[in-house]
Amino acid sequence: MKKITYLLSLTALLTTTAAFSQENVIPENGNVGIGTGSTAPTARLQVAGSTRIDSTLTVNDSVVMASSARVGADLKVDGDLYLPNISTVDHPNGETILVSGENGITKKLALETLRDIFYSRNCDINGGSVATPTWANGPNKLFSECPQVLVGIGTSTPTRQLDVVGEAKVSGNLWAQGSISIGSDVNTFSKLSIVNTNRTAAIQANTVGNTKPYQRLLFFEYNNADTKILEVVNTTTGITPFVLNSNGAMDIHNGTDRIFHLGTEGSLELKSGGLQTFKVETNGLIRGRRMKLDLDTWADYVFEPTYQLMPLSEVEVFVKNEKHLPNVPSEQDLISEGADVMEMNKILMEKVEELTLYLIQQNKAMIQQNKNTEELKKQLEALEAKLAELEKAQK
Repeated sequence: MKKITYLLSLTALLTTTAAFSQENVIPENGNVGIGTGSTAPTARLQVAGSTRIDSTLTVNDSVVMASSARVGADLKVDGDLYLPNISTVDHPNGETILVSGENGITKKLALETLRDIFYSRNCDINGGSVATPTWANGPNKLFSECPQVLVGIGTSTPTRQLDVVGEAKVSGNLWAQGSISIGSDVNTFSKLSIVNTNRTAAIQANTVGNTKPYQRLLFFEYNNADTKILEVVNTTTGITPFVLNSNGAMDIHNGTDRIFHLGTEGSLELKSGGLQTFKVETNGLIRGRRMKLDLDTWADYVFEPTYQLMPLSEVEVFVKNEKHLPNVPSEQDLISEGADVMEMNKILMEKVEELTLYLIQQNKAMIQQNKNTEELKKQLEALEAKLAELEKAQK
């Protein structure tokens, strides 16, 4: 009897276990409603209350939420996450964004923290290889700590830290700690290098419209006594057409000879080819082959009929009192003020022309005196002849 009861109990248990492990299949057009009451479900699964899933929920197609959704733990999305109705923010202030962290976990990040991690920095700032250097940002600046970062504008293959293919405009000041090269690559000889190609001038300085006093087209400063202020070199011939030294010496070369030289001691020399045309020696001596001076007036007014020639008797009195000729600067004036070469030549010519007039007057007086002498001579000869006749008659 006990064996029969045990077999019946085992059979009932197996029957119950088999019943609870069965799979319920909903017909193709059927819906399931939980908590919907007498209302027929309108979806394949409609839950009128809360739903709790203690294991994994797998959705092969999509999930549509008519209201809000709250995920208390992690939310894992293996595919794309679309948020089509999120509004844009023009001026972010206090907002946060979602960023991907380690192990694919998405975290929220305040926009303010992007000041230092706008992009990741990936380089050795002390030198070395750089895989993919990128940018960072800070308050009011966009920068890269990587000296190997190359920026290209108009080119995808920059060769410098900043490579611009096209024009660049700077409305403020342009400051270069190193060198500036125009028309050529950077060289180590000069701070400013200009290679002039198909331009009328390599450098053009223009101060038209400048109202500031003491304006300068060029301004140089130096503190080394060996400085050459300006030097022009013909790289083809090796000749220096122009050089100005800080000691005041200056030379100009025409390609064949030095045609101009200004010495430090004040000497000056000009040449035409190999012929010296003008020279000022250190003792003040001036040498030249010919000199032509322009003038406005000349002393020919002496020969005008209206010119009043001073009588020689008055000239005598003037010279005796003043110790120089009339209308001629005194010795004191010439020593203190110097002599105007052109004016002195005109004064000397005036005195020469006055002397000519005096000589003409004296010549006329001498001619008249000679006539008078000849007339007296004839009268004397006639008188002597009469005396001779009287002496002869008396005998």
